[in-house]
Amino acid sequence: MEEIGTFEIAKPVVGSVLDLFQTMLSLEIEPCEPEDLPRSDSPRIAGSVSLAGEIVGTVIIETTHDFARLMTSTMLGMEIEEIEGEEEIKDVILETCNIISGSLKSALNDDGLSCMISSPTITLGRNFDIETLNMARYERFAFCSEGHPFQVEVCLKLAEDAPAEALRKLTSIDISKFERLDIISSAGDAVIELFDLMLGMKLEISEAKQARPGEGGWIVGAVNFAGEVMGSLNIRLSNAFTRIVASKMMDVPLEEVDDDEQVKDVIGELCNIVGGSLKSAFCDSGLKCEISPPSITVGDDFRIEILNMARYEQFAFRFYDYDIFVQVCVKIDENAQPASEDSDRTDAVNIDEIVAEAKKQAMDGKESVEADTALEAPGVQASDTLEGGSSCGEQSKGPAPLQDALQEEETGGQEVSPDLDFVLNIPVEITVELGRTRMKMGQVSQLKPGAPIVLSNLENEDVSIFANDKLIAKGSVIVDHEKYGVCITEIVTRMERIKGLRG
Repeated sequence: MEEIGTFEIAKPVVGSVLDLFQTMLSLEIEPCEPEDLPRSDSPRIAGSVSLAGEIVGTVIIETTHDFARLMTSTMLGMEIEEIEGEEEIKDVILETCNIISGSLKSALNDDGLSCMISSPTITLGRNFDIETLNMARYERFAFCSEGHPFQVEVCLKLAEDAPAEALRKLTSIDISKFERLDIISSAGDAVIELFDLMLGMKLEISEAKQARPGEGGWIVGAVNFAGEVMGSLNIRLSNAFTRIVASKMMDVPLEEVDDDEQVKDVIGELCNIVGGSLKSAFCDSGLKCEISPPSITVGDDFRIEILNMARYEQFAFRFYDYDIFVQVCVKIDENAQPASEDSDRTDAVNIDEIVAEAKKQAMDGKESVEADTALEAPGVQASDTLEGGSSCGEQSKGPAPLQDALQEEETGGQEVSPDLDFVLNIPVEITVELGRTRMKMGQVSQLKPGAPIVLSNLENEDVSIFANDKLIAKGSVIVDHEKYGVCITEIVTRMERIKGLRG
């Protein structure tokens, strides 16, 4: 695999721009130095695409609104005066962004640097700047066409923890899970919990529909999704409020927050946390995706649009006089294959058989973790048998919920005894937790060797025992021949273990 530091970015980017303008737009365009770009006070339009996988980053194209109209007229074979609305212009910018980023993606893949690209995002306005944080390489390519500026910025780095299977071939998916997923709960609950537990700020639901103009402008943090789910999450805060958030997260007085880069990093981390929560919700529903690094847009006169999505969710929160706007726009990748009805029926039968076997073992008095493990066997998602985690009371339409199976146990329902030897041989990871605590990021950053961390557990209190991160028992610590162990004092009930599957 070629290192990203030596990969030649210019060839695929410049080549695709020149080819695009020559073949599709019939416009003359020449590379130039960024400082030689023509100056213009007219509104600007930018299209951005994120890369995710073994390589992560962003491709941003930007030009003036006037030149975007000219590009649209030549690509569509129309007179400029015939362009009545904005939709045609946005579509051309999106197509241009897809072509340039697609060329870069192909070049990266050819060199063994695998990645996927997200759906494009459009930003329009007079005063804004877009920045992708903490990249290894930033490359800017400038062009001039008939006195108009056109530029491409590429920001890339190797993903720190890209799994080998991150870009495996897309498999059949259940689109109904995407339609049922409660996006507002998944993202909104993460926002509320983050501000409450990490920042000590109690948020209220706001009825505000759009951002109000304010002094100091706005900061929008965004992450994009690529994979079976494509789209974007963006969080908008006023510039004044972001500094308050930064002071809380870094645990420093507000007057000491004087570094704009620190503020951007904090907003980027906020997007990572909320975006990661939403990604987990997608993955738990069987919809695999990756998230891009966060990008930050700063300005006082701009708007961001994500076009051609299947679902648009927008909601707002308020902290005193400050509003927080969250927008999620997502769709199923058009290359993903919907699951057939036959495969759905097969999965339902397998799940019902596993639930029946779990009940049978429980009735035989076998308080063991195999029943929990069976529910998480490869190809069987525990969430398929549970009610949806929606705060609005929305329920899954999948196979019979596990609660129904437990009620059948009490009423003497018939049992099925399939051979589950293959499940019982699946290894599980057993961990013991002495205790836990919550700390602000500023406190964590100040930890040094020898610094004490006070845990929530009291002295002589039982420790928690987990199997694959699911609580199964309580126990006390023992020492035998200079080795530590745990003596089990309590087995968690079946119902408590089942509830734990929701986490």
